[in-house]
Amino acid sequence: MKKAVCIFLLMFLFAGVSKAQMYTDFTLPDVDGADVTLSKVLDNSKGVLVAFWATWCTPCKEEMKKLEDVYQKYKDQGFEYLAINVDNQKSSSKVKSFVTAQNFSFKVLMDPEKRVFESYGGKDEMPYSLMINKNKEIVALHIGFKTGDEVKIEEEIKAMLGIK
Repeated sequence: MKKAVCIFLLMFLFAGVSKAQMYTDFTLPDVDGADVTLSKVLDNSKGVLVAFWATWCTPCKEEMKKLEDVYQKYKDQGFEYLAINVDNQKSSSKVKSFVTAQNFSFKVLMDPEKRVFESYGGKDEMPYSLMINKNKEIVALHIGFKTGDEVKIEEEIKAMLGIK
């Protein structure tokens, strides 16, 4: 019986990991209502960082501020950054004003039903970020953010772009 329970638990854990590691295309509106499709972004880039965030999440906002500089540094070399907000409909009105006040230049998308977030294995931990290369492979995954993490993320971006 113990062996069966252990096997079941391992299958459950590996199922969750594999789901989080699979590419899923999506189309979401940006803060202005224009649709953005991940596959089209990848067609015109060498890779993308997809970062899920919420307005109540302080580490999320810190990550976005730190990664604005990283985005500016590598956007002309084929890097894209999609920040996907998962606030519910009630609090999503705060998103556009926050993004405008911060003067972010990357695309900010809206996922109020958390469909895309959950399709990529997102749970409750935030921020939740995935690096997807041109071949639609997830090459990095990050849960949470603390100052200094942007250095590791930048190294992963450089590796994805083929920069030494």
